[in-house]
Amino acid sequence: MEITCLQMDVLINFYIENQLTETLKNKVEEHLLGCSTCRAKYNILSSLYEDMRESLVDDYDEYATNIYPAKEYKNFKTKLSAYVDNELPPEENIKIKKFTVSNKKARKELEDTYHIRKLMNDSFKKTKLESKPDFTKNVMKQFNSQSEDNLSFNPLIKVALAFVITVLVLSALIIVLLSF
Repeated sequence: MEITCLQMDVLINFYIENQLTETLKNKVEEHLLGCSTCRAKYNILSSLYEDMRESLVDDYDEYATNIYPAKEYKNFKTKLSAYVDNELPPEENIKIKKFTVSNKKARKELEDTYHIRKLMNDSFKKTKLESKPDFTKNVMKQFNSQSEDNLSFNPLIKVALAFVITVLVLSALIIVLLSF
């Protein structure tokens, strides 16, 4: 099976990130050898990916070593979630606060964490408000009404039973009256 250029548009990113099976990787490489358009796309994208990787590594190295001493930064990242949830002992809380106050990027991370937490809480509250007040009660009510429906008689059967009972009562009255 040959790979088309449209399929290559999808597969090329996975190929660059080395996330394809060997068979599919070989098919992509075959296509790249025979298609100059896809090869040009590959060259451009792989160059962009490489530039991005280098930039991220450089930024991280500067971020982790120059701005933050590695040990303090690791401690900050490890305890950030516990800090936000007020689960740290007071002395650890103070360390995180001091570190955050003295570092702009740490403040940004903390703000982002609080922002995400707020969004999650708001989403939870919205979902809770939109949900039915007593879901269990409503389900039980529906179940009981369905059971009652299953036990109740069809209206035609009710009419037929009423007719039969009426005929029997009238027959019994006629027999009693004739016997006098």
